Amino acid sequence: MGELGSIVFTVVATMAVLVTIWLVAGKRQMADLTPLDFAMSITAGTVAGASIADPRIELGHALAALVVLGATQVAVSWISMKYRGVYTRINYAPTVVVEDGQLIKANLRGARMTAEMLLQMLREKDVFDITEVELAILEPTGRLSVLKKAEYLPLTARRLGREVAPNRVLVPVVLEGELQEAALSKLGFSAGQIEEFRGRYGERLEEVFVAFMDREGQLHVVREDVAENGSFLH
Repeated sequence: MGELGSIVFTVVATMAVLVTIWLVAGKRQMADLTPLDFAMSITAGTVAGASIADPRIELGHALAALVVLGATQVAVSWISMKYRGVYTRINYAPTVVVEDGQLIKANLRGARMTAEMLLQMLREKDVFDITEVELAILEPTGRLSVLKKAEYLPLTARRLGREVAPNRVLVPVVLEGELQEAALSKLGFSAGQIEEFRGRYGERLEEVFVAFMDREGQLHVVREDVAENGSFLH
C-alpha cells in the first residue's frame, strides 16, 4: 500500500508541475508549438514518465528538472519576443510556396515538402484550383495560410459598399439550471437586477438547459426536454 501511495503521489506531483509549466508558458495548441516548444515538451514528458515508472529516481530531482525545463522555455520565449533576431533563428521562417497561382519549387524543397503534400493542404483550405491562389504561405507552425485572388474572394458588405448591423453576440447566462451571475454582471446587470432576474424566473430556471442573452437583453432559451425533430435522416 505504501508503494502504491508513493506512485500516486509521484503521478499527481509531476502532473501538477507539468500543467503549471504549460499554463505559464502561454495558451498554445499542440499544432502551434515551435521546434523549441516541441523539444521541451518531449523532454519534460520523458522526465515525468521516467520518474513515475522508475522508483529509483528521486522525485525531488525529477521535479527540479521539470522546473528548470519550464523556466528555460519561459526565458527563451521572453527573449525571442524581446529580440526579433533570436526568434527567427530558433524558429522556421514563413515560406511562400505559391505565388500568383504558381508553385515555388525551390521553396517547397527548402521546406521538405512535396507538391502532393501542398495540394492536400490546399484542398483542406477548400482550394481545388491552384490558379485561384494569390499567395500561399507555410507558417513556422506547419500550417498553411492561403490568400485567394480578389476575383475569387466571397462578397462582403464592405466590398458592396453596404452598411450592416453589428454582430449579435450571445452570452450564456444560465447553464444547466444554474444562473451565471458573473455573466449577467458583465452584461451590465446590477446586484439588484440580478436578484430581480432570479425572482422573475424562479423555479423555471431548473427547466432550462442553456439560456443565452445578447447585449440588448434578448433571451434565447434551450429547454431541458429539447429533442431532435428528425430533420437529419440517418
